[in-house]
Amino acid sequence: MRLAMTLLRRDRRGRISAALVALGVAVGVLLVLWLLAAPTALRAREDRAAWRVGGEPGPLAVSATRDEFRGRMIERFDVAAEHPGEVAVAQGIPRLPGPGEVLFSPALADLVRTTPSAELGDRFPGVVVGMIGDQALRFPDELVVVVGHPPGVVDGSGVRDLLGSRVPVDGSAGMLWLLTRIGLVVLVVPCLVLVASVGRLTAARRERRLTALRLAGATPVQAAVVVAVEIAAGAVIGSLLGGALAWPSSGLVARIPWGGGTWFPGDFTSDPLVAAAVQVCAPVLVVGAAVLGHWRVVTRPPGVAVLRRVRGRRLLIGLAAFVLFSAGVVVAREVGGPRRFEVVLAGVGGVALALVFTGPLVTSLVGRLFVGCWRGPATLLAGRRLVGDPVAAFRGSAGVVVAVFTASMALTMMPTLEGQVRFDDGTWSPDAIVAHGVTDPSRVDALRAATDAPVLPLTYGLLAAGGRSQPALVGRCEDVTRVLTGLSCAPGPAVYLPQPLDGPLRITSRQAAARTELPSDVEVRPYPGGSYAVVDPELAPALAARPTSVAVLTTPGDREVLHTALVRAFPGVALEDGETADVLGSTVLDDLRRAVLLGLAFAVLLGGSGAAVSAVGSVVDRRRAFGALLATGTPLRLLRAALRREVVLPVVTATLAACAAGTGVGLGLLSITPGIPHHSGTPMTPWILAPVAAGSLVALVAATACGLALRGVTPTTDYQD
Repeated sequence: MRLAMTLLRRDRRGRISAALVALGVAVGVLLVLWLLAAPTALRAREDRAAWRVGGEPGPLAVSATRDEFRGRMIERFDVAAEHPGEVAVAQGIPRLPGPGEVLFSPALADLVRTTPSAELGDRFPGVVVGMIGDQALRFPDELVVVVGHPPGVVDGSGVRDLLGSRVPVDGSAGMLWLLTRIGLVVLVVPCLVLVASVGRLTAARRERRLTALRLAGATPVQAAVVVAVEIAAGAVIGSLLGGALAWPSSGLVARIPWGGGTWFPGDFTSDPLVAAAVQVCAPVLVVGAAVLGHWRVVTRPPGVAVLRRVRGRRLLIGLAAFVLFSAGVVVAREVGGPRRFEVVLAGVGGVALALVFTGPLVTSLVGRLFVGCWRGPATLLAGRRLVGDPVAAFRGSAGVVVAVFTASMALTMMPTLEGQVRFDDGTWSPDAIVAHGVTDPSRVDALRAATDAPVLPLTYGLLAAGGRSQPALVGRCEDVTRVLTGLSCAPGPAVYLPQPLDGPLRITSRQAAARTELPSDVEVRPYPGGSYAVVDPELAPALAARPTSVAVLTTPGDREVLHTALVRAFPGVALEDGETADVLGSTVLDDLRRAVLLGLAFAVLLGGSGAAVSAVGSVVDRRRAFGALLATGTPLRLLRAALRREVVLPVVTATLAACAAGTGVGLGLLSITPGIPHHSGTPMTPWILAPVAAGSLVALVAATACGLALRGVTPTTDYQD
């Protein structure tokens, strides 16, 4: 140990190598702590919002709806209780508001204060009696309101209190949670590759030093201790630095929007035990990788050179990873429970690691191809290098291969996931806002009295015949055609059907608790492309007399005012229009794209950094060999060409395999992703080949870095190492 510390103090290149090791380990530890904090942050959000989930049954009526204002989502809760002061509430809620009282979140209070009341504030009638604290909000700028009503006004679920229930958040909770876990598994691999690449810097120089120690009488264990101490000096410092930067940098990560808003800084705080485990494991892994990488040097007889070869049994690792992933997909499909995705995630990580372990075998095969059919000295030099030490030659490509695998997997899944995000499908007219679930028809007259805009009462029902059914609206065709798109009316009472139904027609309204058999000779007219059937009120007068939906027709100038009037007239009733659907869809799609882009950016950054570090390190390790070639008259241009072939061509070959593996894994993940129908098609786009092009570009950058490092090699100075 004393010898290792002496070498560090007196060897300038050793100190530079230790500093780079510290930097690489710090980056790896910091990124891993961020990734491990992401699921914890999601859990913290759901814990703060647990009061919104219904708990045990009780007398408190709660109606939860989502409203929209200028592209921002509002979470609204209408409550009614006999004795509000006796109802328990969650932390962050001052008390349950009584009739005519309102609780605002701070962001919504500011928005109401700066907006004309006819557009927003009138949606929440009552006196503001308090603010909802951060302990009850998912994110800082969330728009939340709790409105109190007299008993009997709110038609919602009955619960005992406003404490809610803590629902487990796992792979079954939604698509975003599953993608977060997949990103955690996949991005850890490039971190390990980068740290291992940094730990192998100046490997050849270290090997010569170990050989000298062995010739001087040192035992293999003593030589291994020298390597361990030399690497640990930088790894420990880097691990401590990464852990120290995790808390200050959490504020930067918390600014990344997710689910409609940013995060509280405390959300991205790792568990102290987890952070300590990461800071301990990182140096251990780096030191272990360095010792294992030099173990052959310290155990073989001094001065004996061994040609490193790779065995075909590395392919068994790839086969095992494929079997593990396939088994995980089967388990996730057939077995329920909150932990059913763990085998899948292990399989994804296994495939990524298998690509790293089988890469040297591919590199060796490419080298043999170069040697067997070479057409120039540069190709022969590159081929000899790839065959002689395929592990070292592939080391710089490992991170790039994992990045290509990650990108291919994401680009395979993205078109299908984007197709499942719901936007405005054009069912409703752009000028219409529809309230569903109206239980008090008398409020329709109050709405008409509050506005001069057209108010159209409708009855939502289910039209059935011959064992088949479809949603239907009971209303005058001339009125409904102003609400639904694509409907054309003709004189006389009739039924307009998007799809034909065989047999006697009957329509049922669940809310009105009525059922009507339509006349056998009713005229049926086609309504191609419609989402609802339309039934004339003369054919179902009992249902038409008890409307369950109300539509208002707006203009761009009065849309927000009419929206507010509709919400005020029917508190706790769900609204449907194109803008609300677009806001919800845009939020989900933006989160999905942001997650993919950030994941790919980290993967490419880590992979490219590992490739550049390994490429420069390979030149530094072979300074003597390159100096000898230059001394014998080898042109520098020839060495640069050999380095380009040595770096680029194996990467292109390996990235093609990684692209195929990523596509296969992406298809498997789509088959088990929540919300994706098993029968849905998987559109393939030309962008699936973009990761191969990106990997090749990174390889060219690494080759350029090799060329720059080669400039420092001269025929006279490299024998001083």
